[in-house]
Amino acid sequence: MKISVENLTLSVKGLPATIDRELHPHIAARCGIRASDVLSYRIAKRSVDARRKPDVKLIYSLVVTIRDGADAAFPLVPAPEDMDNGTPHFECRNGLMHPIVIGSGPAGLFCALILAQAGCRPVVLERGKDVDRRHEDIDGFHATRRLDSESNYLFGEGGAGTWSDGKLYTRVRDGRVGYVLDTFIRFGAPREIGYYSHPHLGSDRLPLLVSAIRDEIIALGGEFRWSTRAETISVKDNVCRGVVLADGETLEAPAVVSACGHSARKFILNLMKAGVKTSLKGFQIGCRIEHPQEYINLLRYGMRKAPPALGSAEYGFVSKPAKNGSAGGATTFCMCPGGELIPATSDCGQLSTNGMSNSDRDGFFANAAIVTAQDISRFSDAAEAFAFLDTLERKTFEAGGGDYTCPAQNAADFLRGTLGELPDNGSYVFGLRKFRVDSLLPEEAKHAIRRALKHIGGMAPGYIENGVVAGLETRVSSPVRFDRHPETQETSVTSFYAVGEGAGMAGGITSSAVDGIRIAEAMLKKTL
Repeated sequence: MKISVENLTLSVKGLPATIDRELHPHIAARCGIRASDVLSYRIAKRSVDARRKPDVKLIYSLVVTIRDGADAAFPLVPAPEDMDNGTPHFECRNGLMHPIVIGSGPAGLFCALILAQAGCRPVVLERGKDVDRRHEDIDGFHATRRLDSESNYLFGEGGAGTWSDGKLYTRVRDGRVGYVLDTFIRFGAPREIGYYSHPHLGSDRLPLLVSAIRDEIIALGGEFRWSTRAETISVKDNVCRGVVLADGETLEAPAVVSACGHSARKFILNLMKAGVKTSLKGFQIGCRIEHPQEYINLLRYGMRKAPPALGSAEYGFVSKPAKNGSAGGATTFCMCPGGELIPATSDCGQLSTNGMSNSDRDGFFANAAIVTAQDISRFSDAAEAFAFLDTLERKTFEAGGGDYTCPAQNAADFLRGTLGELPDNGSYVFGLRKFRVDSLLPEEAKHAIRRALKHIGGMAPGYIENGVVAGLETRVSSPVRFDRHPETQETSVTSFYAVGEGAGMAGGITSSAVDGIRIAEAMLKKTL
């Protein structure tokens, strides 16, 4: 017999890190049955209640299988029937063979996976390298400070998300989200990502999952071409006929998918020159702020050392725009507990910060971005918006000394517009250089972030005093959105599709993967 158990609440004090696998006695006590009557259970959701810290609690929703005829002291609630997890229908009825997918980030990988499962034998073009060689290039960058512009934190198998903590939380409400999570679990991700309220994979696990998905695509007849940069698409009579590579070779294909990511700025502009219609959309810029993880644990849990059952604490804050219009809103973004700051750049002589953390999130520091939206009316076109971002990244690179050292400023000095001393330690691999980071930002962005810091500091005592603002965050989202037909999902060019963050249609691993699936489904439905 299957029953639902809602709001099973446990104090974290004394709970082991393995508590999710040891709930039998707690379920039995809640239902008033013997522990031996609890045959199995599935966690539907796990969340944290930290309103009365340090008495922090875990709250579970579960589907439990109990022994038929179990004598329960309390009323039992039958479990509803299992819902569909959004599994797509894999069938190619239209002869779509060897479509090209540009990019192997989550949007490209999941699009190619669906196409491969349907028997379409997709060809994935990746300007960077596979995760193993990409890892070597990142290590080489750390050792020499010489950037490989084609294989780095942003370009290569798995996309930019592979080395940025692997957060899977999304506000997208789509049944395909369940399929994405189930797919990661099938390829080796921990089952907890299916029920945590803010699931993540970690930058140590993601490369293994990405390569496993790639191997599945190849086993199904797909192909990957590494170090193969697409320059533009081949278009005739407003129909996409294939892809033009950077070396001049043209690859013909019945359909082409761009899943390039929003850091492929030149390629996006080349697509627009080829006749693909786009529009400007809102995007964000900001800074990274780093704190000792112990401070974040104390802030969130009321204790410096995180309980084993919880792991390192995370946070999220929102600062609304000023009512008088004097400052815009800002929000924290991409918070990395127990993580480190990284140089998220693909262009020599430019620098943008990001954060990453491994699955255990057990590092000494925590970091997050504080970002604010830009007024797109100030830009005449996409080229101007990209040039604006390029300029900010060059200024940041130069402010650090021109060797990928990151300019940094105490949060208190950021508020005052002064230059003080920095702490002796930090997580950034190339070190920090004291600089007035506030001076690098446009005036309206600086005011918005200063206002946000004051707002957060009022809710979180010590946030300003313990914080270090490091570099500029300029690779948050795309200023461009590709037009898509509401039914066929094609762009303005027939047989050409744009997906994920580079298309302005997603923000993060899960939403990008969902968009890739959606496009693959549309491609399979189309009559060629």
